[in-house]
Amino acid sequence: MCSNHIDYAMTKIRYQFLILSFTTLFALLGCEQTNSDHGTVNIKSDLSEIDQESLNYISNSLDIKYRVLSNIETGCPDRDRQPVKHCFSAYIDFTSPQDINVVGWSIFYSQVYPIYASESDVFNIEFINGDIHKITPTAMFNGFKEGQTQSLKVYMAATHLSHSQLMPNYWITGSGLTSAIIESTRTTIDPETKLALMPWIAKYDNIEKQIKSHPNDVNKYASTSVLFDQNADVQIDKSHLSRTVIPTPKKLEVNDESKLLNISSGFHVSYEGLDEGDVSAAFERLQKLGVQQTTEGIPLNITIAPSEDGVTESYHLKISEQGISIVAQDTAGAFYAVQTITSLLDVLDKHIPLVTIEDAPGYRYRGQHVDFSRNFYDKTFVFRLIEQMAAYKLNKLHMHLADDEGWRIELPSLPELTTVGAFRCMDIADKNCMQPQLGGADAIDRDGYYSAQDYIEILKYASRHHIEVIPSLDMPGHSRAAIKAMEARYRFYMRQEDEKKATEYLLSDFNDKTEYRSIQNYNDNTINACLESSYTFIDRVLDDLIALHKAANHPLNIYHIGADETAGAWVESAACKALIEDANNDVNDINQLTAHFIERVSYMVASKGIAVGGWNDGLGKTRTDKMPSEVYSYIWGALPWGAHAMANEQAHRGWNVVLSIPDVFYLDFPYEVDPEERGYNWASRQTNSRTIFNFMPDNLPVHAEFRLNTLGHNFELDDTVHSLGGANSSHNTPQESKTHRPLPKGYRVAGIQGQLWSETIRSSRQAEYMLFPRIIALAERAWHTAYWAVPYNYSGEKYDKDTSTFTPELRAKRDRSWQHFANAVAQKELIKLDKLGVFYRIPTVGAKIVEGTLTMNSSLPGIQLEYREQDDEWKSYQHPVLVEGNVYVRARSAMGDRAGRSKIVE
Repeated sequence: MCSNHIDYAMTKIRYQFLILSFTTLFALLGCEQTNSDHGTVNIKSDLSEIDQESLNYISNSLDIKYRVLSNIETGCPDRDRQPVKHCFSAYIDFTSPQDINVVGWSIFYSQVYPIYASESDVFNIEFINGDIHKITPTAMFNGFKEGQTQSLKVYMAATHLSHSQLMPNYWITGSGLTSAIIESTRTTIDPETKLALMPWIAKYDNIEKQIKSHPNDVNKYASTSVLFDQNADVQIDKSHLSRTVIPTPKKLEVNDESKLLNISSGFHVSYEGLDEGDVSAAFERLQKLGVQQTTEGIPLNITIAPSEDGVTESYHLKISEQGISIVAQDTAGAFYAVQTITSLLDVLDKHIPLVTIEDAPGYRYRGQHVDFSRNFYDKTFVFRLIEQMAAYKLNKLHMHLADDEGWRIELPSLPELTTVGAFRCMDIADKNCMQPQLGGADAIDRDGYYSAQDYIEILKYASRHHIEVIPSLDMPGHSRAAIKAMEARYRFYMRQEDEKKATEYLLSDFNDKTEYRSIQNYNDNTINACLESSYTFIDRVLDDLIALHKAANHPLNIYHIGADETAGAWVESAACKALIEDANNDVNDINQLTAHFIERVSYMVASKGIAVGGWNDGLGKTRTDKMPSEVYSYIWGALPWGAHAMANEQAHRGWNVVLSIPDVFYLDFPYEVDPEERGYNWASRQTNSRTIFNFMPDNLPVHAEFRLNTLGHNFELDDTVHSLGGANSSHNTPQESKTHRPLPKGYRVAGIQGQLWSETIRSSRQAEYMLFPRIIALAERAWHTAYWAVPYNYSGEKYDKDTSTFTPELRAKRDRSWQHFANAVAQKELIKLDKLGVFYRIPTVGAKIVEGTLTMNSSLPGIQLEYREQDDEWKSYQHPVLVEGNVYVRARSAMGDRAGRSKIVE
C-alpha cells in the first residue's frame, strides 16, 4: 500500500460512502443489513447514540492495548503524496467484556508525534493539536462486541523508543455528556520497585525493530549481558572510600592514614565573621544524618577571611584529632566546607578521615534546570531538590515555569495565567482550562501552580542553601498557556464591554490566518511579536517577578527568556505586515521578527538591572550590537551536530556560555537503551552517570574521539578555521558571518547546567528517579576540573575515532577516577539519599550465565545484588553461583528497602 496509496484511499472513501448510504436506507426501513465481511448488523435496534450510562460503562470496562510493531517499518503509506522510506507502526486494540452497541462517542489520546495514516474499517483517527488525537467510529462500526478485539493500525513519521512516550489517560466523550478517563489506560505503581507500570502497553516481542530509530541504528538493547560487559572494568574498591569527597576537591592531603575522627558526639561550632544562619542549612543536613550540634561535641571553628586574590566560594578545611577548622573566602565557601564534611562522613559508623583540603569551584555557574510546566511538582519536591543540589555544591536552580502546557507561577496582576493556564481538563476548547496535552486528562496530581507565597518560600529556602533561582517563562514560542490565558482575559473584559482592558495584554492577533506547526506540533503557541500588547504583557510579568524576588530578599539576577523554536508564525498577521511596512524601524522582512522580539525583550530585561539568558538557537538570530552586554547563552546543540561550533560562535560575541548539551546533560533522556527506561531520546540513547562523568566541558570537539551519535556510529568534528557558507541572514554583522573559528584565546565557558524536561515525567518520584544519581556526576563536572581532561587547543584541531589527543594514558586515569567515584556513590552517597527520602534510580544489573554459573555486576559497585531462579524467592548475590532454568536479576537500594527493575538473564 505505497505507490497506489492515494488511489486506494479514494476507493475506500467511495466504498464507505456507499455503505453509509445503504446503512441509512436500511435504517429507515427497519431492516437488517448483511455484509460478508462484517456479519449481520441490526442498524435500528443494535446501535444507539451513546448516553451517560454507556459512556461510564465504556470508561470502566473497555480494555485498550497499544501494540508497537516497529520503529523501522518499511511498508509505509505515503505522506503528503511523498514516499516514506521507514516509519513507526502500531496497533491500538479495543476489547470489551460485553456488547456495547453505541455510536456518537469520541476517544481522545496523546500521541507525541502526529499519526499521518491509519488502517481500519471501523475506526477513524484525526490529529487535533499538539499531541492530541481523536478516534471515532466509522459507518461500518458495529459496536464493541463481547470478547472481540477490534484494531486501529497507525503510522507515524517519527519514532517512539520508550514506553513513557506512549501517554496515559485516554478519555471518552459524547455530545452533552460528562467525559471520563478510560480506566485501562491509567498508570499503576509496582509495589516492589515503586515505579510506574503502564498496563495499556503490550509487551514488546521484537526488540530489535522496537528499539531501532533508523535501519542503520546499531545501538544494542541493554540486556543483562550488554550491561555486564559495560560494567566489567569496575570493581568493588574500598581503598579510597573514606577520603573520597564528591565533588572532588581541588587538593586533598591525608594527615594520618591510620586514624579516623569519631564525630558521633556531634560538633561544638564557633563562628567568626559570619552568622550561624549563613551555614545552618548545611548543619541541618548533618543533623538529619545523625550528627548533632552540641556543646560537648568536637570543636569546629568557622572563619571568614577574604583575600584579594581569593576565589569566590573557596575554602580551606583541616580535620585533626583536636578538632576541625574552616577558613573560607565567603559565606558560600564556609557552607560548602560543611558539606564537604558531610561528604566525608560514613553515616553508618560516624567517622571521618584526618585530612587537609584546599578547594574552589571549577565553574561559577553550576546549574540544574527543571521543567515545571509540562508536569507540575509540588513545593516539597523543590525543597528536597534544593537540599541535594546544595549538598553537591550546585548553585543555580533554573525553574522553567511556563510553556505550552501550563503556567505554574501566580502573578498577582494577571490571575488568568494560573486560573486558566495552570490546569488541564478533558476539553479541547481552552476556554476555562488547558487542553490535556501529554496524557494530561484528569491530571489533578500533576497540575497546579506555585502561589506567590509558595514562590517566596522557595526563594528564601534557596538563599539559605546558597542557590540562585533563575525563572524562565518561555517566549515567543512555547507560550500557548499564556496565549490562551490572555484570550480568556480578553473574553471576560469584552463581556464587560471594556475593550481597553480586554486588549491590554493580548498576545494573539485574531485576524492572523497564518498556518504553522511548532516543533511540538502546535498551531497556536507563539506570541505575536508585532503587537504592542505583547510587550506590555512581558513588562507586567517582569515587574511582578521582580516584586516577588524583592519580597524574598533574593535578587533577580538572571531572567531566562527562552527564545527557542519559533516556527513560521506571523506570516499572515496584519500587525506584522504593518510593522514591516513601517519605515521607522529596521524590520523589513518577516524572517527578522524573531530577532526583533528577542532584541527588544532583552533590552527590557536589561533595563531593569537583570542579565538576560536564552537558548542559543534564538539568541543566535540576533545582532550583537542590538543586544545587552551581559547575556547568558545556553547551548543545547548535541555534540555530533556541532555543539562546539554553537558555543564558539556565541563566545565570540562576548557572551557567557552555559553548556546544556542534550546528549550529556538532558536528564530526561533514558539511562540505558531499554524501552522501559523513561524519557525522550532524540539526542542520546544512553545517558548514565558514567557518560556524564567522562565529559570534558573545556574541550567539546575532542569527544569525537570516543563518543557515538544516536545511531551508535562514530562522528568527526572540525574545530579549525573554515567557511560554513554565506551569512546567517541580513541581520548579521561581519563578525557573525558563517565562518567557524575556535574559541577566543583564553576563553572559558561560564559553566554547565543539567536539564530535566518533563514531557514524560509525570510525578515528583519519577523526576527524582531521572535526576538521581546522575545529578551527582553533573555536580562533579561542574565543580571539579579533572586532571585527566584534555586541554583545549585554541589554534583549532580536527578530531575523530582515529586521532588520539585523548591518549590511552589519560583514558586509564579517567577510568581509575570513575572507579573511585562510582564506589563512593554506591557505598556512601546512596545511603545518604535513602536516609533523606530521595527516590533515586537503582541501576539495572549486568549478568551472564556461563556453564550454569551466574556472575553479576553493577555500574555502581557495592550496591546490593539479588537473583531468582524460576519462581523461587529472591536471594542475595555474593559471588558466582550455580543456577538452573530462567534466572532473573536485580539490585536493591543502599538501605535495602526498595528493589530495582528486574531483568531475565539471556
